[in-house]
Amino acid sequence: MLYSFYALVHDVINFFGQVAQDPALWAHPDGGMIVAMLARVSQWMFVALLAVLPLFRCRPIAKSTALLPRFAALVTVCIPPFCVLLDRAPPNLWCNLLAVLAGVSASVLGVLTLSFLGRSFSVMPEARRLVTTGPYSIVRHPLYLFELFGVVGILLQVRSLAGAGLLALIVALQIARASWEEAVLDRAIPEFAAYRRQVPFLIPRDVRSLFALLREDPTARHRSAMVMSSAFGLLALVVIALPRLVG
Repeated sequence: MLYSFYALVHDVINFFGQVAQDPALWAHPDGGMIVAMLARVSQWMFVALLAVLPLFRCRPIAKSTALLPRFAALVTVCIPPFCVLLDRAPPNLWCNLLAVLAGVSASVLGVLTLSFLGRSFSVMPEARRLVTTGPYSIVRHPLYLFELFGVVGILLQVRSLAGAGLLALIVALQIARASWEEAVLDRAIPEFAAYRRQVPFLIPRDVRSLFALLREDPTARHRSAMVMSSAFGLLALVVIALPRLVG
């Protein structure tokens, strides 16, 4: 939690430092700069989500005691905040638009998934209870999938070999982490075997099922709207604060 908050605060301070260094550029931001700021705001939301997730969980009924799965899980959750600390590439409208799409999608769908997962959220390979509704009816590990969306959104603003290497590493670690977690669930929850046969591992059989979930589930729709309004509200606050900083 502290590590993620450190990365978040560091990037916010760095952003406003850039504004202070070149006030003329930020005095009247154009559409491209607004999109770049929205990309960054969505990134802040995603990292903040990673910071607060571990606070809301109940005690596990089973866990992996091996060192490697636990160490790999810890490394996996540390990589996304670290990506925030990488130097950004020069602004690019299309990359920033894709970063906004990936970052906001990760935040909206991540919060939505957490609302169904509730206090069963785990960092280490652990079992609390089996969740099969909401995004968990589409894939077995939706939160890991949406975390990857968030990392892609960050790295679209970085666009470097180091960023590509980190993305490849986190994909491999997330797959391994999910497999170790399933081994624990299989031992602790008898119903998991049937669930595993019916639902895909990480990639949905039909991507449209995610949109169908948002359209057909009122709770999912309302929570998604709340996250979206929060992102644009935070962007509005940043834009309002800019004239004071450059003044």
